[in-house]
Amino acid sequence: MKTKYLLLSLALPFFFSCSSDVLDQIPTTSVSDEQIYTDVAAAKTALMGAYAQLGDYRYHTLAMGTSDLMGEDLTMTSGAYGFPTYNWLIFSYQYAQTPVDDPWWTGYCAYIWRYAYKSIDQANTIIASKETMLPDGAEKEDMIAQAYGLRGYNFLMLTQLYARAYTDQPDSKGILLRLNPGSTEESENVPRTTVKEAYAQIISDFTYLYEHSNGSDAQFINKRAAALLLARTYLNMADYQNAEKYATLAVEKYDGSNLMSQSEYRAGFKDHNKEWLWFFNFTPNTSNLYASIPSFYWYCSSFEGYEYGAKIAPGDVESKASADMLKGYSTIRAAASFVNMFETGDCRKLFPGYVYEDDGYFISKFGHRERIGDAESPFCRIAEGYLIKAECELQMGNAATAKNVLNTLQVARGATPTDATLDNIWYERRKELYGEGFALNDIKRLQKPLNRVGMDQWAGVKQLPANSPRFMLPIPNTEMFYNKQLTNEDQNEYWRN
Repeated sequence: MKTKYLLLSLALPFFFSCSSDVLDQIPTTSVSDEQIYTDVAAAKTALMGAYAQLGDYRYHTLAMGTSDLMGEDLTMTSGAYGFPTYNWLIFSYQYAQTPVDDPWWTGYCAYIWRYAYKSIDQANTIIASKETMLPDGAEKEDMIAQAYGLRGYNFLMLTQLYARAYTDQPDSKGILLRLNPGSTEESENVPRTTVKEAYAQIISDFTYLYEHSNGSDAQFINKRAAALLLARTYLNMADYQNAEKYATLAVEKYDGSNLMSQSEYRAGFKDHNKEWLWFFNFTPNTSNLYASIPSFYWYCSSFEGYEYGAKIAPGDVESKASADMLKGYSTIRAAASFVNMFETGDCRKLFPGYVYEDDGYFISKFGHRERIGDAESPFCRIAEGYLIKAECELQMGNAATAKNVLNTLQVARGATPTDATLDNIWYERRKELYGEGFALNDIKRLQKPLNRVGMDQWAGVKQLPANSPRFMLPIPNTEMFYNKQLTNEDQNEYWRN
């Protein structure tokens, strides 16, 4: 199938709220390889660089937004009702990504890919020096464990976005397993491995983290996060026994006491709590401002003069908003069909209103602290462990246990308990995890078709069959052109010439 370069004729301002300096941020957390190979303190700086690449808006924000907007529940403003799109995320939402990086908003695949491998390279540099770095001790051991964990997380993100699901074709083309640091022939010219081989490496990396981590600060990838990430990975592989095992090691108990309260959930995700096992901490000095995840949602805990969830007059959005409103770009919305999945008392029903229903409901799940973009963002939450446990128990024939675990989460959120069917668990994942980057991968691993109910023509693509090749992002042209190990057959099917 010949390559699709669908370019929308959009006369929209591009990123006018941010300066060109924001677009060209270069992390200051870089040191020479020579330092990393011999000194723990210098290697810690490199580790912070790996985290910085992961948290960069060209990776973290774009990957999370793309993953959810390619699902069935979230939509985005068309720009027709006074809320411009700024060209952000249009091509993800419309399944029209391209393998190019110019203009950059048409090819997010190139940015996600680039920053993921930058983070991997920083981790590889630390891993390569583990035998010679001094001094030895617990700090060094935990730092190396984090490097393995970050590499595994990046490999997992890349596999979920750029490859077929393990449950579909485990022997199909996966990603590039770059395991050596630096810009050498060996490290740069790497062939595409299979999905099965990629998952084997991911499991190996997360297992190393789990077995060697001695830190407990949730700002950094740690032992309990490793357990939940192993559970997530094994669930992708339909290895329900191991997925349940590691979910339980992460969650520890399924009595609801380790879940955030309803008031914490309603407050808008911006500060970590006991449920967050690993999070990214954006501070007022380091946040990506308008390019951070919260900016793409509309945060306002109250709205004067309107019942929650009501139609809002366009002119009142600014004039009657409460003082704590921080709007940002506000391009990602909830489809009406998704809003209707929630009961009134469900604390996750965070859709304060809409201007036009076709343009989607505002979403207040993600908040800001001091200013736009200043917020903490979760990578791993205990609630996901409950959902993994419920799905695994059901798949292993333990329906009563599955129901108990699922109902505990539902009651904690203010929802009516249901039977534990595969569809009900999937619906619960959608209600619990929306905006956190799970939608596309769940469709792929469960081998579901895409069925966008109730979305207008702006959606571009409303339906796709299960296991569609369009569920994979294209391998960026820069990789295809310069990697000597790749041929046209290594490009994902839908994007081949």
